This record gives sequence, structure tokens and C-alpha cells, in this order.
Amino acid sequence: MNLQTLTPEEKKTLLNELAAEQKAAKKKKVDDREALKTLMDEAVVELAPICADFGQKQEEIIQTVFNRFASVIALKKETYGFDEKQSSHTFTARDGKAQIIIGYNEIIGFDNTVDVGLQKIHEFISSLSVDDANREKLQKIISTLTKKNKKGDLNPTKVIALSELKAEMDNDLFTEGVEIVEQSQFKTRTTMYVRGYYRKQVQDGREISMSFSITA
Repeated sequence: MNLQTLTPEEKKTLLNELAAEQKAAKKKKVDDREALKTLMDEAVVELAPICADFGQKQEEIIQTVFNRFASVIALKKETYGFDEKQSSHTFTARDGKAQIIIGYNEIIGFDNTVDVGLQKIHEFISSLSVDDANREKLQKIISTLTKKNKKGDLNPTKVIALSELKAEMDNDLFTEGVEIVEQSQFKTRTTMYVRGYYRKQVQDGREISMSFSITA
């Protein structure tokens, strides 16, 4: 279409049609967004009560299982003995057809003495001779292992790697620093969980294993 050949009236008509299309497209976008919001509202209102009910049932199951095994754990401790700080217990049926693991999820934190340990570790690095070929390499390794996250805590996994260097370093100052770091760790229990499996036979004679994992 050559616009220059159009009459003023035809140009006006064309502009009106374009404006109407733009207006319709804008209205469709608004309508689509409103439809999306309505769909989200309906889904949330429909499913939230189901999820809340399921969450309540999870808590009830957790409490039932923990209460049921309380006497079992007490007898287990009396019979075999175990660390009071043990965070989980595994119970398996003798025929192997079922297993239940109960326990607590934990997060590891560090108290203020961790900085004393880190200071001793860095003092050890500083005590190395400038001419020591391993000084720079070791400094990078130690810096990586002792780097804190945004919350100001060390990575517990890296502390384990740090501990494994004690024998290699064979230095009292370094060992003391690492041990202070190790001892500064503490665990906080967050949620309780029940995990396990149950094997059963189905109608065609096959045995299937049904696993479960519940946290509350």
C-alpha cells in the first residue's frame, strides 16, 4: 500500500483502524492479566486448604511415630547404649520388608571462639618463611577453607577438610587453631522427619517397594 496515493479520507479511516487495533490489543492484554490473576486466585483458594490439611496430617504422623518409638529408643539405649546427641535412629523389620528412620534435621553454627581458632591458623601461615615454596599455595587453601558466608559462618564441610590438614601440617599452633574451630561448632535441631520404605505384594504377585519421607 502506497500511503501517498491515499486520499485524506482514506488516511483518516486507516488511522482509525490502526487506533482501534491498538486499543483492542491493549484491552486484550489487560483482560489476559486479569484472567491470569483470577486463575491464580481460584487455584490458591482451592488448593491451600488441601495443603494445610496435609501439613497437619504430616505433623500428626510425625508425633505418632516418634511417640511410638520413644519406648523402643529407651530400651535400645539401655541394651546397647548410644550417644545422647545421636540425631537419628533406623529401625528395620527382620524380614527386610519395612524400614523406618526417625530423626531431626540439624543446622551447624559456630560460637564466638571460632575467631580465636582462625587467628591462630593465620598466625601459623604468617610464621612460615617467605622463601617457603608452599607458603602461597597453603595460604590460598587455608583462605578458601576458612572463608565465611554472608551470615558470618564457616562452611562445616570445609571445616572437615581443614581438620584433615592437621596431620599434614604437624604444627602445634595450627593444630590448636583447628581444634578451637572444631570445638566452636554447635548443632541446632530444626525439623523432625520420618523416612523409610514398605515392601508389599500387588495383585499380579510382584513385590513393590513404597518409599516415604515426611518432615514437620
